[in-house]
Amino acid sequence: MIFNDFGFLFVFLPVVFGLFYCPGLKGLRPYILIAASLIFYGFAGVEHAVVLVLDIIWVYVIVTRPSFQQSRFLLYAAVIPPAIALAYYKYAGFLVASFFDLDVPETRSQFSLFLDVLLPAGISFFTFQVISFAIDRHRGDITELPSFPRFATFVSFFPQLVAGPILRYRDVSETLLRLTTVTLTGNNAARGIGYICIGLAAKVLLADTLSHYLAPYRDSPELVTQISALYVVFAYSFQIYFDFYGYSMVAIGLGALFGFSFPHNFNRPYESKSPQDFWRRWHMTLSFWIRDYLYIPLGGNKAYVRNIIIVMAACGLWHGAGWTFIVWGLYHAALVVGYHQSRAVWDRMPSLLQVGLTFVLVSVGWILFLYDFDGVYTFVTHAVGMSQGTGAAPSAEMWITLLITGAICFGINFERFAENQIERGIGSILLNVGLAVLFVATLVFLDRSETFIYFRF
Repeated sequence: MIFNDFGFLFVFLPVVFGLFYCPGLKGLRPYILIAASLIFYGFAGVEHAVVLVLDIIWVYVIVTRPSFQQSRFLLYAAVIPPAIALAYYKYAGFLVASFFDLDVPETRSQFSLFLDVLLPAGISFFTFQVISFAIDRHRGDITELPSFPRFATFVSFFPQLVAGPILRYRDVSETLLRLTTVTLTGNNAARGIGYICIGLAAKVLLADTLSHYLAPYRDSPELVTQISALYVVFAYSFQIYFDFYGYSMVAIGLGALFGFSFPHNFNRPYESKSPQDFWRRWHMTLSFWIRDYLYIPLGGNKAYVRNIIIVMAACGLWHGAGWTFIVWGLYHAALVVGYHQSRAVWDRMPSLLQVGLTFVLVSVGWILFLYDFDGVYTFVTHAVGMSQGTGAAPSAEMWITLLITGAICFGINFERFAENQIERGIGSILLNVGLAVLFVATLVFLDRSETFIYFRF
């Protein structure tokens, strides 16, 4: 099930919302959210839901052992099985295909157990959450163990289950403790509706429109010309931004409707002044997770270059099981290290030039998400004029859409607009009318909307 679906918006969400706030069911709220989340996730496949449930049960059983905080063995016992499940479902096929000649049918059949695996949506996200919980408990950062229903709700809560933000237990612990007494305030309702409407609009009206225009170039890179290459780079950059940003906005809004306050995942990343600054603003919950559970344990700044290369390669691999993702991670490692080595010069450049250069470098890197290596080679050779593309140039409508999308990205602070629902009150006629128009416009185009890009991560 996905957010940009009529069934979710007009059946699933109203039913869950009604049951959650039903006066006679307050004591069952954790179970309502768990059941709803398993139904939500179960639409991706029963096997996927089983993996989620087993991860939850396994980690909880291990971390509740009395000697868990004193036993490194128990920590490994808690985190290794979820990591193995992630490796099998997400990376087994990639590893086998990379090291064996699978063009031979007999060879492929020998490895069908690894190749014919459907990736559970969002497995990277909930795996990181259970691992962080176990590590935080072992470190003593979680002093009071939650009940099993609270822990299961923390891991499985459907708004953030398949594409984040990646939660730490401390982010939601207080809400989980008082879940049976949560009331829907006007502020939370206004904030939730604001975030949901804006997030859906960002996904459906902006990201999916760009995806529609990009489809011919995405499917056939040989169509790319030098002019269209410029369009593809920036159109896809804005598409992936508004696609993931839109999901995160909807997740925050849904959380608010049920009394949760999720951390923001974006802080206007395309206005970053350096590649290093970009990773403090883009997918912040992943960046902070990698910092706290990988970069710092590796030694942090004591071996800066080595550790940046390791964590960015890991970040690329987290995004997808493919060499293009690893290269993308290494590309960003080169950008971050390059900035670190040249910051005395970089930081003296005009701010506008810093922002523009960072945006271009980041946007060029997204091509590794769009194509495989053959597609990247075709795209690059066409972009630099080494080969001639066969496609038509982007239309005026496509360029105008791109310019409008860019102006929205750099010119509008969506969070401030959504938060103004609180500052001005739910009765604000102007804001309510604007959101209503935006929501109706989104519904008109909802049937053409696509699955969120980050669902495959």
